[in-house]
Amino acid sequence: MRNNLIIVLAFLGSALLYSSCRPEIFELGALANKSDLKFTIEPSSANPNDIVLTSLTPGLTPYWVTPFGQSIKLKDTTNVPFPGTYKFVYGVESAGGLVLADTTLVTINTIDEKTVSDPMWIKLTGGLGKSRTWVLDLDANGVSKYFKGPFYFAGPGWVWDPAFKDIPWAGVTAGDYGTMTFDLIGNANFSADNKMFPEYSGTGKFMLYPATNELATIDAQVLHDKAQGGQVANWNARMAVKTLTDSTMQLIAKKDASNWYIYNYITKEYYDTH
Repeated sequence: MRNNLIIVLAFLGSALLYSSCRPEIFELGALANKSDLKFTIEPSSANPNDIVLTSLTPGLTPYWVTPFGQSIKLKDTTNVPFPGTYKFVYGVESAGGLVLADTTLVTINTIDEKTVSDPMWIKLTGGLGKSRTWVLDLDANGVSKYFKGPFYFAGPGWVWDPAFKDIPWAGVTAGDYGTMTFDLIGNANFSADNKMFPEYSGTGKFMLYPATNELATIDAQVLHDKAQGGQVANWNARMAVKTLTDSTMQLIAKKDASNWYIYNYITKEYYDTH
């Protein structure tokens, strides 16, 4: 009897083990039909730079992809401050997965005056329809007119700001590094004419992020040297703006998470009058 009980228990244990090892099978629901997706993407009547996104597909969560991020709101508004043609994509999360509609192209023809009226935009460019030209704070004699030098060193919790004459080991050559210009004439335009290192020159666009005090340039780099500046991970990444006035600017360019360069700039007007 005892042997029979042991056999029965062993059999039940094997059956339970087998059932517990079997993979669970999940089945997705139906995939929404692309032709059933209903939505509108159109400019606001109050501001042509505000693009209003409206999902009209009932019972499904929308998924928007815009030039400036994603959204899952039934109705949302994305501000596109500068002229150009931009891509928007609408989709829905259905039981069977994500379904996307064809890409919608939206053309913007104007600069959003409200966006560029922020003081940060005005200090950098001079304002809507204007331009402002900047130089690295260093001349051919190794003289800086406002700051102690063209750049200094920093990182999380530390700063070292030596005079330029005290760091010959840095390998940075004194000279005319040329000019860079930010303007709001028809678009957010940026150009750099690096006379010391022409390979860093170029023409492109820029974007300011006042909420986070950041600046990014596109297709061109802000003025910098090669010896130290060449160690920066990415000159087209968003750079923190440490300070910005009508005549001075400091940008934080990162070598890595622990080692930064703070580059010092002054306007061409300040350079010529001091």
